[in-house]
Amino acid sequence: MNPDFWWAKRASCAKALMAESFRQGMGRPEGVERRLAAALGDLLARPGSLTRAVAAYLVGIEMGVPEAQARAMACGIEYLHTASLVFDDLPAMDDAVTRRSMPALHVLHGEGTAMLAALAMINRGYLLLWQGMNGASLARRERAGEWVDRCLGTVGMIGGQSHDLGDWQGGQSAADVSEVAARKTGDLLRLTLVLPAMIGRASERELQLLDRLALLRGLAYQAADDVKDVVGGAGKTAGRDEALGRPNLVMAEGFAAAVVRLERLVVVGDRVQAALPGPAERWGMLVPLRIEIPEGVAALLSEGDTAAG
Repeated sequence: MNPDFWWAKRASCAKALMAESFRQGMGRPEGVERRLAAALGDLLARPGSLTRAVAAYLVGIEMGVPEAQARAMACGIEYLHTASLVFDDLPAMDDAVTRRSMPALHVLHGEGTAMLAALAMINRGYLLLWQGMNGASLARRERAGEWVDRCLGTVGMIGGQSHDLGDWQGGQSAADVSEVAARKTGDLLRLTLVLPAMIGRASERELQLLDRLALLRGLAYQAADDVKDVVGGAGKTAGRDEALGRPNLVMAEGFAAAVVRLERLVVVGDRVQAALPGPAERWGMLVPLRIEIPEGVAALLSEGDTAAG
């Protein structure tokens, strides 16, 4: 069987499994206050691409993590990611009105209820992460716990979001923007790839390469998101970075340079993935994390070249 076809089929099965876990992971709604239950119901009904969950689950399986633990850990990561998007969209943050091509949660249910729903998902997300770690050796659990704190805490994703809210109206450099992206986006992807490998039987070399790959793919993802904020097509409100003075590579170094940086991040990421031990088909679950250049970019670059000429 063709390896690409085999991985596509396996990823499809894993996505269906994770979609079910995502829908059921919060437990039954009996006893939950009705407004909170409605907001959670809306969140659980639109899980998005589940790219992180599928990658985390399949990395865990590859690294020998028992199926139930791998599924719990992957669902926990996806819950934490989903909660971060709810906070991202709030008026105090990005003030976005759409998410995943639907009205943002605070638009549908109000800010207070949206925040409580996000907190509920964070609470359950940490529980699921712990369930996923359960069964590993004490040394690996301790190391994994420190990794979770590093990736999600004040020097990780939360810290990156805090930097994102800073006053960027006075100017920004590409290095500054990349630093925020490394924390805000890269660290969640580092958690996605490294945590299940750390709980499993990954070697130090595999952990190092997965960590490096996750950072590069995370930076590429954020660079693509910055470009989409200009060209549209991100499934969310466009133009928010410029309107709110948020860090954005296009505003920092120009559209053409930002696209070149995105392309370079993708290429370097490809090289790191190719260096992972074993045959390339062993790491097929990582292929969906590779970012494609957003649609409309080539046309805009062509228009710019025509105008310059």
